[in-house]
Amino acid sequence: MTVDTHPGRLGPLPAPGELLRSSLPWTSTVYLASYLLAGPVLFAFTTVAVVVSFVLSITLIGIPLLIGAAAVVRVCAHFERTRTGLVAEPVRADHRPVAVPGIMTGVRTRWSDPAVLRDLVYLTALFVPLLVLDAVAVVLWLGNLAVVVAPAWYWAIPDGGGLGALGVDNLPKALAATAVACLLVPITCYAVVGAARLHATVARSVLGRASDPLAEARRVLANPGPLTRSGPDRSATTQGES
Repeated sequence: MTVDTHPGRLGPLPAPGELLRSSLPWTSTVYLASYLLAGPVLFAFTTVAVVVSFVLSITLIGIPLLIGAAAVVRVCAHFERTRTGLVAEPVRADHRPVAVPGIMTGVRTRWSDPAVLRDLVYLTALFVPLLVLDAVAVVLWLGNLAVVVAPAWYWAIPDGGGLGALGVDNLPKALAATAVACLLVPITCYAVVGAARLHATVARSVLGRASDPLAEARRVLANPGPLTRSGPDRSATTQGES
């Protein structure tokens, strides 16, 4: 069985043993952890640029800033689209081109573009939920792994660190904690990979190209159906009737 190394795609996850042997847990960890670092920066840049430009838009100097703010939103969203390539196909989007030159036309075109608005939603409104999701998954996964190797480090930290609160202050207790942690590894592994899949799916849904709800109907209508058979079949039917 071949492991799907793109968690952003829909599809079942492999069995626990195969999942642990694959690169999915580690690429998922990098993807989630990198958002914990980059997400707040992107949120701050986007929020400051948009708020300042819209506040100053009541003056003439704020009009060009609106174009700059839209550019900041697109650049930050593009970074997230590219980063999704860590766990899935890189996301692509279609932004409206500015067909007519002019500052006001540029402002109207950019801030009426659904792609820019979806970028803004992802970078601001979805920031906290995605940050919490990624943080919980990474803490569970890396914390579990830390307990797995507890016998190697518990003694070097006063009172066993966090394990001290659980009464782990000697080697037998550390080994017992390790045994329990090993049983939890598959669960936390699925948690971190599942969180990465969910985050990537949200990114692809919000930052990707808008889907056409009538695409399947158009495809069916464009393809030949059972009523459009070739000429020889029709003639054979006619001869059989005569």
